[in-house]
Amino acid sequence: MASPKSIILNHLSFQLPNTHIKFEDINLTFEQEKYGIIGKNGVGKTTFLKLLTGDLTPDMGYVTLPTIQYIQQDSSMINAKQTISDVLGITVYLQALQKINAGIVDDKYYELMDKQWDIEKRIESALYHYRLWPINLSQTFHTLSGGQKTKVMLAKIHIFPADFYILDEPTNNLDAITRQTLYREIAMLRSGVILVSHDRKLLNQCNKILEITSKGFLIYGGNYDFYRQQKIVHEAALVQEVKATTEKLNKAKNIVQSRMEKFSQSQSRGKLKIKQQIKAKGQYDKIALKSKKGKSENTNRRIRLQADRKLNTINDALEKAKQKVDVSKKLEISLPKTVVPNDKQVLNIESLTFFYNKHQLLIDKFNIEIHGAKRVAICGANGTGKSTLIKLIRGVLKPISGHINVGVKNKVYLDQSVSLLQDELSVLDNYLKINTHATINEAHHALASFEFRNHTAKKLVRNLSGGEKMRAGLAVSLMAPEPPQLILLDEPTNHLDLETILAIESALNIYQGAILAISHDDVFLKNIGIMQHIKM
Repeated sequence: MASPKSIILNHLSFQLPNTHIKFEDINLTFEQEKYGIIGKNGVGKTTFLKLLTGDLTPDMGYVTLPTIQYIQQDSSMINAKQTISDVLGITVYLQALQKINAGIVDDKYYELMDKQWDIEKRIESALYHYRLWPINLSQTFHTLSGGQKTKVMLAKIHIFPADFYILDEPTNNLDAITRQTLYREIAMLRSGVILVSHDRKLLNQCNKILEITSKGFLIYGGNYDFYRQQKIVHEAALVQEVKATTEKLNKAKNIVQSRMEKFSQSQSRGKLKIKQQIKAKGQYDKIALKSKKGKSENTNRRIRLQADRKLNTINDALEKAKQKVDVSKKLEISLPKTVVPNDKQVLNIESLTFFYNKHQLLIDKFNIEIHGAKRVAICGANGTGKSTLIKLIRGVLKPISGHINVGVKNKVYLDQSVSLLQDELSVLDNYLKINTHATINEAHHALASFEFRNHTAKKLVRNLSGGEKMRAGLAVSLMAPEPPQLILLDEPTNHLDLETILAIESALNIYQGAILAISHDDVFLKNIGIMQHIKM
């Protein structure tokens, strides 16, 4: 029997209007454990979380909820006038405290503050925990940076205890230090946790992985690394099941064919025998002939019925086996060959200094040198100038002092919002606009490598998901007729699903040019072969 602190989905069905996202007759129980939810972008992970939190209502069935805290991914949906206090859900309590401290005696304030008398202490502790204290709680939420917004929402975990914490991509926009804080916090929580994430370190804090696919829901016991091992075994078993059932069906068809041929041959011999009798006697037994004909037809009918039943049974088994297999094509990328000689100076920065405000130095006498196909990561907390450094390298900003020399002709910049793409153009038109010498056929071939084929290549960029947009940016830049010799990456994995991240890691391992990357995803940096980490 499920605990009263469990989340229970009972025969839940839901269709998100004007999309392919559809859940049918889902029965799941989430005990107070740590669940990681994964799946391709667009499969409905955030929609599923909103069904769990009650933000969406099922078409059929119901969800039984204990107390929950929901940390959403998209802060743009928060009202522009809301303050930090509003987002934290503490405004009503702070106002009640102010009334009580002002000497106003009203039962409603005292009832509201029941079990909340230490809320100011919890607020300070939570914000200090995420390096936000002191902060003006009356400040408008949308004046904060992306990382600060995420930290504020995560602070709710400390302020309000709950039976379950539901988090949607909680490590997006967080620097390495804050990620480590969150990892430790998730590990220590006694409550249930359900999180959607592409952060493999965070997913390894979970003890169950729920994968949402086009075929439905699959739950794997264990963390993400264990899931990866079991997924390979599971997929191999499904493919083998389809193969074995197909062989069984073909064998059954051959047996049926053989039996029908033997029966046909037997009938032919019977007819020949009758002809021989007529020839020998000059007559034949009509009653006996009619009887034999009836028996023959009955035998033929019985053989066909038995064969049809057997073949239908095997066909049904084959269809069920095929339905278990996720037929979505794995993203496999191969890049044009790039050659950067080992002694080629790709990038040289000497004594670089920059500030936006002369009273606050952001970059002070920074040095870096990249030769050949070297791979370097720029590390540091949010606000230390990493993205500014990339802008200086690209020539978007000018140094206050120092020297920057980019020694290669072709370089590519990919930030997390994929700003090189124009939203009002299609993926195909973006490719042709950026790669002016490419033909239509070359463009289609290049985009197909990143799963943009036919009508999908003609989708407007503004209609793409975050992961699709990053894929389009990679396709447009990396599949150019003249491939880049230097790739500048600024948090490229922020909006990608795990399958796409794995494919891009594979592609960047094939890529033979230099890489300068900004990323807080340690696993990604390791997997693309980063050779050096430089802290800012």
